[in-house]
Amino acid sequence: MVRWFFAGSALALACGQAAWAQQSPATNAAPAHAIDDEGYEVEELVVTGGTPRLRGSVVGDAVPEIVLDQREIRALGVSSVSDLLDALAPQLASGSGSGRPVILVNGMRISSFSEIRDLPTEAIVRTEILSEEVSLRYGYRADQRVVNFILRRRFNAQTVEAAVSAPTAGGRATLDADANMLRLQGDTRTQVDVKAGYSSILLESERNVRRTDGQDGALRSLLPQSDSLSVNGVYARPFGDGLSGSLNGRFEVTGSDGRLGPSGDPLVAAGGIDPLKRLTDASSAHLGGGLNGAVSGWRWNVTANADRARTRTITEVEYNTAAGAYSAPNRARSTTTSAEIEALVNGTLLQLPAGPVNAAFTVGADTYDLSGTSFRRGVTRDTDLDRQSGRAQVNFDAPLLSRTRGKVRGLGSLSVNFNAEVDELSDFGTLTKLGGGFTYSPIEAIRLVASFSDEDGAPSVSQLGEPEIATPDVRVFDFTRGETVEVTQISGGNPFLMASNRQVSKLGLTLKPIKDTDLTFRFDYTRTRLKDEIAGFPAATTEIEAAFPERFVRDATGRLTQVDVRPVNFDRHDRDELRWGFNFSKPIRNTTTPPGGFQRPPGAPDGGGAPPGGADGPPPGDGPRSFGGPGGGPGGGFRGPGGPGGFGGGNLQFAVFHTWRMKDEVLIRPGVPVLDLIDGDTLSGGGINPEHQIDVQAGASRNGLGARLTARWQEGGSVDSAFGGTGLRFSDLTTVNARLFADLSMQPMAREHTWMRGARVSLSIDNIFDERVSVKDATGATPINYQPDLVDPLGRVVKLSFRKIFLPPRAVPPPGSQQQRRGAPG
Repeated sequence: MVRWFFAGSALALACGQAAWAQQSPATNAAPAHAIDDEGYEVEELVVTGGTPRLRGSVVGDAVPEIVLDQREIRALGVSSVSDLLDALAPQLASGSGSGRPVILVNGMRISSFSEIRDLPTEAIVRTEILSEEVSLRYGYRADQRVVNFILRRRFNAQTVEAAVSAPTAGGRATLDADANMLRLQGDTRTQVDVKAGYSSILLESERNVRRTDGQDGALRSLLPQSDSLSVNGVYARPFGDGLSGSLNGRFEVTGSDGRLGPSGDPLVAAGGIDPLKRLTDASSAHLGGGLNGAVSGWRWNVTANADRARTRTITEVEYNTAAGAYSAPNRARSTTTSAEIEALVNGTLLQLPAGPVNAAFTVGADTYDLSGTSFRRGVTRDTDLDRQSGRAQVNFDAPLLSRTRGKVRGLGSLSVNFNAEVDELSDFGTLTKLGGGFTYSPIEAIRLVASFSDEDGAPSVSQLGEPEIATPDVRVFDFTRGETVEVTQISGGNPFLMASNRQVSKLGLTLKPIKDTDLTFRFDYTRTRLKDEIAGFPAATTEIEAAFPERFVRDATGRLTQVDVRPVNFDRHDRDELRWGFNFSKPIRNTTTPPGGFQRPPGAPDGGGAPPGGADGPPPGDGPRSFGGPGGGPGGGFRGPGGPGGFGGGNLQFAVFHTWRMKDEVLIRPGVPVLDLIDGDTLSGGGINPEHQIDVQAGASRNGLGARLTARWQEGGSVDSAFGGTGLRFSDLTTVNARLFADLSMQPMAREHTWMRGARVSLSIDNIFDERVSVKDATGATPINYQPDLVDPLGRVVKLSFRKIFLPPRAVPPPGSQQQRRGAPG
C-alpha cells in the first residue's frame, strides 16, 4: 500500500508540474483582483440584472445565515473541504433531515461531493451557509442545508500532509498520508489528490474486556486491521459563451483483517493462537461530470454520475470436530452498479412589483443494480436486484413584499415558495411530494422561515430483496431477562415492506441583533410525522417482542436463541425538536509586519503594490514568497494567511447550540403501547435518544497560531424493562476535543529556516478526558455487552500532523518588461 501511495503522489506532483509548464500566463487569465493589507483577497462585486452582488452568490435573493471569510476559515485550522464541513457540523445540522448538506461551487451545482471534497481550504474566498429552502432552487430536497464555496480566481499549490494518531491506552496506530495538486486559473480548475491510510488491529486483550467464556482476548479483535488508498482527479474549465463543464474520476481500494474468536482446533487449543478471521477487500470507481450554461437569462445544469463497487468477504468457520477438519469458509461477493443523470433549468419566470418570480424545473433518471453470491455453511445463494427510476420536480419562488422595491416598502420583505415532485420506480410504483413555505423579514436583522412538506418514501432495493442470512454467535442484550446472550441473527430483505409517508413542518427564526457585528442567533422548531416508517429491526425489548413475537425464538428455559432483524414498517413515529443557538465571530487585525512580508505602500491602488523584490515575490532568503503580486501572476501563485506569504491577523469564534427533543414517540403496531424514546423506551440496543444535547465550539487564532475546542454534552436516561424496575441506566456523556496548530511560515524563525515556508503542524486530542458512557443494570452491574471498552474501544486519541504547501517555480519576467519595472526597488 505504501508503494502505491508514493506512486500516486508522484503522479499528482507530475500532473502539477505538467499543468504549470504547459499553461502560459495568458491562458484563461483571470482578471486582477484586490488584496487587502493582511493578504486576504478582496471580494468582487458583479452586477446582475442591475443589482450588485458578490461574485459566486446563489440564484435569487436568498440571504446566507452564516458567512465565513478567509480569516474565519483559516482560524479553523483544517486542511480540506471535507474537514471544513466536519468542523461546521453544528452549524450545518438540520432538523428536517440528517444528510450531508447540498454543496455548491461559485453558486453552481457540481456533479458530486467527490468533485470538491479534497480542495484545500486556502483556495476558498468565502463560505456561505444557507437554509434548506434554497436547495429547492437547485433541484434538491428541502431537508438539507446549503453550503456555497466561492473559490479564488487564482491559486496554485502542491500540498502534502502526513499524520499519525493513536489512543493513549495504546494497542492501535493509524497512519495517514495525502498529496494534492490544485491549480485555479479563472474558471479553470485542475486537481489531483492521492490518499493512503493504515490502521493496526486492536484486540480485546489490549483492553479491559470481561468475558464469561474464558476465551483469550487475543483471539478477538475490537477493531480490525485496515488499509486504504484513493486517487481523485478533477478537471473543470469554461468553453466560452457562458458554457462551462467539469469531469471527476475517483478510484478507491480498501481492505480489513479481523479476528472472530477461537478456531476450535484441538491441536492449537492448548498453547497456540489460531483465531478465526474475517478478510474483507473492496474497490470502487466513480466517474462524474457536469455542464453549466445560460440561455436567454435562464441558467441550466446537467450532471451525470456512474459508480461501480465490488466487495469480497471471507469468514473462517470453526473446526469441525466430527470430520476432523476445517469446513469451507463462508464467502460473499457483491457488485453494485449505479448511474444517474439530472437536468436543471432555473431563472426568472415573470416580474412582480416586489421582484422576480423564480422557477426551477428538474428532471432526472437513475439505475441501480446489485448482484452477488454468498456461500454460507454449505449453502450457496445468489442475489440479483435492480431498480430504475425517473423523477420530475418544479419549484416556484415569488416575492410579495420588498423593503427596497414596489410601492409598499414599510412592511418588510415577504416571499412564498411551492414545490412538487413525482417519482416513478420500476419495482415500487409512483411516489409524490408536495411542499411550500414562506420567508418574512420585517427588518434586515430578523428573518422568519416557515415550511411544510408531505413526502412518500420507498424502501431501498436491499431492504426489499437481499437474501436471508443466518449469522451465529451475535451478542445482544435481552431486556426481558436482563442478560447478554449470543443468538443466531437472521438478516436480509423484507419483500412485504410498504411505502412510508413523512410530513415535516418547520418554523425558523434568524436574528442578527448587532449591526456590523458577526453575531447570529438561530432558532429552529421541527415537527415530523412518519406513517409506515421503514426501519431496521430494533432492540430486543419486551415491547418489541410483544409487537413482533414471530421474530423471536426462545428455548425451553426461556433463553433467547434467535432474532430476526430484517427491516419492518412501524405504524407511526412522531418527533418534535427545538434547536437553537448562536454563532459569534470577530476578526483580529494584524499589527506587525510578518517575516519577509510587506505592507501596502501608502497611496497604492486597490490591489496593492508589489512586494519587495518585484511582482514575483521577495528575493531568496527574505522570507515567504508571494508569486505574481496581488493574488497571483505569471506563476499563478497565491498570497494569503496560512500559506507562503501569509500576513497574520486572526479570528475569534464561539458557538453554542442546544437541541431539545421535545417528543419522540413510536407506535410499532396498533394495539400495543406507544414507545416514548426519551422516557424509558428504546429502539436501539446501543443506547438511548437523549432529550437534551449541547454542542460548544470555541476557537482563536492570531499570527499563524491557533487553538480550537469542541465539546458535546448528551443527557443520560434509562430504559425500562419488564423483568423488574429499571432495565438499564445510561449516564450523561461529555466529550471534549482540542486542536492546536501553528503556521510555521508566519513565525519569525521562518526567515532563517526556509523549510518552514508553507508548513503547518497540528496537534489534536479527541475525547480529552477519556469519557465513555456508563451503563448499569438494576443490580448496579455493567452488562457484558455494555463494557466501556466495547462501547468505545479507542477512548482518548492523540493525532499529530504535518502539512506543507509548495508553490510553483518563480516566473522571471523578461528584462525591461513592465512587470519588472513595477517590481524594481525604488
